[in-house]
Amino acid sequence: MTRAIRYAAVALLVALVSFPIFAGDKKDEATYRKIEAQLNSTTIDTLAYEEADVTDVVKDIAKKARVTIVFDKKALEDVDEDDRKITLELADIKAMNALDIVIDQIGLFKSYKNGVLYITSEDKAKQSTITKTYDVRDITVKIQDFPAPELRLKPADDNTSGPIIDFPEDDDPTADDIVEMIEDSIDADWGDTASVTIAMGQLIIRAPRNTHNDVADLLDQLRSAK
Repeated sequence: MTRAIRYAAVALLVALVSFPIFAGDKKDEATYRKIEAQLNSTTIDTLAYEEADVTDVVKDIAKKARVTIVFDKKALEDVDEDDRKITLELADIKAMNALDIVIDQIGLFKSYKNGVLYITSEDKAKQSTITKTYDVRDITVKIQDFPAPELRLKPADDNTSGPIIDFPEDDDPTADDIVEMIEDSIDADWGDTASVTIAMGQLIIRAPRNTHNDVADLLDQLRSAK
């Protein structure tokens, strides 16, 4: 009876987190994806600035990409005025990459809130997390193709009997292997503001949006290599 209750609890957990985004949040999520798509699909021919305030540079990028970008006033006030000056020259670059380069120079980060892209501090960006479920059973499933062993004839001077047989190794990753890959290769505060839980062959990940993007890219690579 205890085991049945445990299984029921796990099943309920998966059911709850499989749809972590509620109706209102789904609209915001769609908006955030649209913002990212717009930034990634917009190529800026030239960006050239000399000692320009970061707010003016970001405003220019936002205008060229036709998106709304808002600065966290408190985070911006914590940056010294001299450190807010941007000098750079970029050509033929995606708006998203240009934005990342600019805010990286002053130590700020992207976040999303109320349907807009925010530029804020690292701490606030990491605190803005969402929970998603990733079904990785297609990656961890064992494909039963019954590969034949490799046979190699023994040398004439070998006194052992019979051929040498090399059986193929089973190297399909497990869910635990994938979790280890994620935590080792993706930069996030795992165990603090970001976490991974395994339930019934699925990964339940709580993390900032940029971390989820990196997780999705890693899982795509694992699927391509399978």
